[in-house]
Amino acid sequence: MEQLDTLVKAAELAASRAKNWRYAYSDNEVYDRVGLLGIAKVNDDENPIDEDSIYVVSPGGAIGFCEDGEDIDWLFLSGSGADEDLPATLQTASQINFCPQCGSAVVPGARFCGQCGKAL
Repeated sequence: MEQLDTLVKAAELAASRAKNWRYAYSDNEVYDRVGLLGIAKVNDDENPIDEDSIYVVSPGGAIGFCEDGEDIDWLFLSGSGADEDLPATLQTASQINFCPQCGSAVVPGARFCGQCGKAL
């Protein structure tokens, strides 16, 4: 999961991974790349985040906001990642020492368990 300091940067990365998004708390509106980037620009101009906060982008293109460095508030869900399992907290691969599925030690920075292949 990528970590970025502005919603515009997060939206640009998400646009390379998905084609449309919906706001996480509403199924009514669907945004394309142009719409998402427009919302991101306005948000960054009006509500800059503090230095301890980050935006995260999932492999499927969902965008979340992490204010405390741990809990993720998912803002935009990608249309292409509808069944993507989005985490509620931020964990980097370097924080994961053992595979949550098989319990094997993992290599620091690995994205998958070398024993069972589970995504980390």
